[in-house]
Amino acid sequence: MWENIDETRRESAHYSIMRVATNIDSMDALRGMFPEAKANALNFVLFSTSGVHGTYTTIEESEKERGDVTFLVVHPRLVALRYGTVAPQTIDDYIFLKKLRESSREVMRNIGA
Repeated sequence: MWENIDETRRESAHYSIMRVATNIDSMDALRGMFPEAKANALNFVLFSTSGVHGTYTTIEESEKERGDVTFLVVHPRLVALRYGTVAPQTIDDYIFLKKLRESSREVMRNIGA
């Protein structure tokens, strides 16, 4: 579901940056990595990160206007990042993203505490 953007690092997730692979639904990719919408110290998500791959649209703004939401998955122990944009379509998609955001916030609060 993910492709490494660095050709020399294709075989390793360590020290890498990956994006959602072409023709993969980003919601499926996030649900595959976080089936219960639960982040942990190994994997958490930042939303509305914009940059070169998206916008600052929040989950709530997307819910009102049906826009894409940019995300960045952080793997602190691997020194790796994954990114993409997700286009939630259903109420369940929005519930999932909000739960994942909250569990990610909790994880980030407790790293190094």
